[in-house]
Amino acid sequence: MNSAKLILHHLPNSRSQRILWLLEELKLDYELQICVDKNNVDVKRKFPTLSVQKNDTVQTLTESSAIAEYLAQHQQQLVLSAQDEHYWHYCFYLHYADASFMPNLALKQVFAQIAQQTPWLLRFVSLAFKATFNRGYLNPEMKQQLNQLNTHLQQHTWLAGDQFSIADILLWFPLHASQYAHPQFSDYPALLSYLKQIKSRPAFQTALQKGHWSAVEFQRYWQITQ
Repeated sequence: MNSAKLILHHLPNSRSQRILWLLEELKLDYELQICVDKNNVDVKRKFPTLSVQKNDTVQTLTESSAIAEYLAQHQQQLVLSAQDEHYWHYCFYLHYADASFMPNLALKQVFAQIAQQTPWLLRFVSLAFKATFNRGYLNPEMKQQLNQLNTHLQQHTWLAGDQFSIADILLWFPLHASQYAHPQFSDYPALLSYLKQIKSRPAFQTALQKGHWSAVEFQRYWQITQ
């Protein structure tokens, strides 16, 4: 990005992995600052945070979708023009991941953490509440969302037709989490193929290595939400 210096503040196994992947896809030079223990961060920082240093000015940007759009628009890569036939899908799915899809997963994780932290003698109450809310609301909502995505990806290679875009990068995290958080994820073959397709991208694999990604830890973190 011209003479700007980019610094990504990254928390392993978090949504900031998407921005690290994006930086690799765009082949940008950047500095990676990895937070090993979030509880020991002196200043409360959101992850991801992108610092853009140019001359004597430093600007910081948070929110994954905002960072993704900023980087992609500056490079004019992984974005669709308004004249593209799939621009409608691009606009929708660009914001779908964090606005509609991720909140249900976050609620699942909240109830799972409450259950784990409840004293043992009372844990059956929080576990029952978690199971009831999952069964009565979150799982049906996620089923509807996964059905929609599966149908769309049966008809398109990527979210925006045949073109890989930042919409795919943003959707990856909650979709991958759903693989462990939703008990019937195996019922969606198009989604399984889509995740496999993402995994085959060289930039994705490079980002996993640089970002200290732990597949085992990620699976454990989301499986407890079932």
